[in-house]
Amino acid sequence: MDKLIEQEIALHQHHTRTDVATIKRLLDPQFLEVGHSGKTFDLSWVLRHQPNEKPSEVQIHSQDYQAHPLSDTVVMLTYKTAWNDGIGNITRHTKRSSIWVRNGELWQMRYHQGTPCEPFALTRNCSAVTED
Repeated sequence: MDKLIEQEIALHQHHTRTDVATIKRLLDPQFLEVGHSGKTFDLSWVLRHQPNEKPSEVQIHSQDYQAHPLSDTVVMLTYKTAWNDGIGNITRHTKRSSIWVRNGELWQMRYHQGTPCEPFALTRNCSAVTED
């Protein structure tokens, strides 16, 4: 499951989100996201908008990853994130879940959801993975 976590974290990075080839490799053709805002996005929206995303000083802190195998080729990851603006402000605490599907040799994200949550204490990024 470490590979899925690596890919999840890669999607938090500006250089990944703006690279069309990487987006197509990491996101399933049927990708759907329900974002922190409650808005829904599909792969075509991501391919139209993400390559134009402006860089930001905000870094996404992620922690408490858990892998929930749903079958041999489907895994749901759950974890928490918070935005760090680099000067001590921690905001946008979010519980997240992603469904990853094995397509041939690739693991691709089929679904992602971010739900606002109460603030939580930050721990080290990705320090441990647990599986159900």
